[in-house]
Amino acid sequence: MPSAMTLRSFWFVALTLGMAGCAQQPAPVTGPSGEQAGYAERYPGRLGSVRARFAAEETKTRTHIGEFKGYPDALKNPDYLQVEQVYRKADEAGRSAAYTEAALEAETVERFFEEEKDPLRQKVGGSVSYAAKEKECKAEDLGSIAVVSMERGIDKQVEERLRDHSEAHRYIEDHQDELGKPNLDTLQKQADKVAHSSNVVHVRLELYRREVEALLGDASSVKATLDQTIQESDATLANASASKSKKALAQKRRAAAETAKNQLDTEVEQARRSVEEMSQRITALEKEYDTALDAVTQDLEQRAQKK
Repeated sequence: MPSAMTLRSFWFVALTLGMAGCAQQPAPVTGPSGEQAGYAERYPGRLGSVRARFAAEETKTRTHIGEFKGYPDALKNPDYLQVEQVYRKADEAGRSAAYTEAALEAETVERFFEEEKDPLRQKVGGSVSYAAKEKECKAEDLGSIAVVSMERGIDKQVEERLRDHSEAHRYIEDHQDELGKPNLDTLQKQADKVAHSSNVVHVRLELYRREVEALLGDASSVKATLDQTIQESDATLANASASKSKKALAQKRRAAAETAKNQLDTEVEQARRSVEEMSQRITALEKEYDTALDAVTQDLEQRAQKK
């Protein structure tokens, strides 16, 4: 199943976008998780992971934004005003709730596959190899071929799903003649990056920031839960009548809680500093994006006037 962290991100956008215009928000429909031992053990890692994903998307998007200026030169004599419309529609798509929902679904699938890649490879590869052996196939690497094909298939489906939620791709399809059929593949890839960049700077980074902010609200209850787990484990370990297996499990629980507790203060402090900086970083990236998009659309308009 997708991790709780990725599912949490999905519900963040549903709640955030759905209630953006409400002055008074309804009571939450879910309860707090800080008193759950398993959640408490994963909590420091979750804080660090969200911050890392924020930084990774920020860096990736800054790279994409830097490529905008070269987009017109990659096209062969298109109708430049129609190209401008493609970029503008990609920008609008990235800001929309529909595209955001599809992007978060895709992110969940991609992260699930990345996190579970090794066991999936073993299971899929093993099953295919076993089936091949049963049918007396001689190919030794059918399992690995199947896994690679599955990875590529997932990537392709994610790409197609996002394109279905971007009006820029519908516009490209409707204006193939004006845009020039030799340009279509390049334009599709450019529209993908514009839409993704728009979504990151206008929606996704803010959702990461809000997720960190919400997670910080669990810090005190998580600490209390970890302390309780350690105390309960110590009591079991000190109990002479406890079975060997029960003591082994208590030792395992204690070690996990102790590891999380040792990481907790550092992760919480870093998260508190980060959540204060994130708004500034988002604003800076939005300015970079707006400047780059304005520059490339102005370039297209100038090229159109010269034709």
